[in-house]
Amino acid sequence: MERTTSGTLARQGGRKPASFSPMAVAIALGLSGCANLVTPERFDIHAASARARSSGATFVVPTPTAYAPLDSELIVVRGADGSLSRVPGVEWADRPPALLQARIVQTFENAGLVRQIVVGGGSAEYALRVDLRRFDVDAASHSATVEMTARLVAENGGRIVAAKIFSASEPVGEIAGAAPATALNGALAGVLSRMIPWAASLGR
Repeated sequence: MERTTSGTLARQGGRKPASFSPMAVAIALGLSGCANLVTPERFDIHAASARARSSGATFVVPTPTAYAPLDSELIVVRGADGSLSRVPGVEWADRPPALLQARIVQTFENAGLVRQIVVGGGSAEYALRVDLRRFDVDAASHSATVEMTARLVAENGGRIVAAKIFSASEPVGEIAGAAPATALNGALAGVLSRMIPWAASLGR
């Protein structure tokens, strides 16, 4: 199942939503798990398998951007009313943007584009700039959603060659334990397996 969402933190309804700073949201979510002092179980984000035609262009992948609380180790749960909480007792091994940068590079490599991806600060023809819009579990639909905006930018001059929103969802049987992380990785695989061939096809 695949869907595109707005990625907003605002509650739905006619009233104007209250304004919260990203840092306040992250702190509030972090405090919600303080009652459980047991060391949380940590999960990694996985690269995906992809197929892409070999491209003569070279690519660099900057660290993706994300707003709090997605820019934290918390595995975020979105309530039906727009409220945010966390999956108790579990977290990511690092902030998703930091993990995601490495997994995008690895997905390029898995697609047979090892020579086209530049790492370690080298120069490239294009930058694949990614904004992480959704990376959370929806409590109402019991689904995990990943949504990203990808922009292919020419490094010489900064021209945006193309931009596209990619999204995918996976069902979550239980919003506890390893299930949310597993479902989010499944949705991420659906996104990356389409995003990398898209970028490679344009960078020719």
